[in-house]
Amino acid sequence: MSTETEERYVDLKKICEKCEPKLFDTLSWILLINLDLIPIEDLKEHKNLLFSYHLMNQDYKEAKYLAEELASTSLHISKYYKDLLVHDPDLSKTKEISEMFFHLSKRRIEIAEKLGIHQD
Repeated sequence: MSTETEERYVDLKKICEKCEPKLFDTLSWILLINLDLIPIEDLKEHKNLLFSYHLMNQDYKEAKYLAEELASTSLHISKYYKDLLVHDPDLSKTKEISEMFFHLSKRRIEIAEKLGIHQD
């Protein structure tokens, strides 16, 4: 993926095909690309959002803890976390995919901080 293309959009399917194709169906239900547009208070209140937030910020220990916690619930989304832990129990491939996937969001956050733009 070229840098120019990377700046315009993120294609989770292409990233997964490079790293681990089995994770696409699962991660397409779990990962959220526009985390920089969600107020931090909302992220902290919703564990599914918080899982993506921790991955984006490379806090993999906390992300794994949340994945295990969400997999053990009766929530509809728990089946995706169960599947994730079956295909990638140590989240090594998920780390690799999330690093590329969240690159654009992290870049937008850095630019917003540099320009002094704050969420209200």
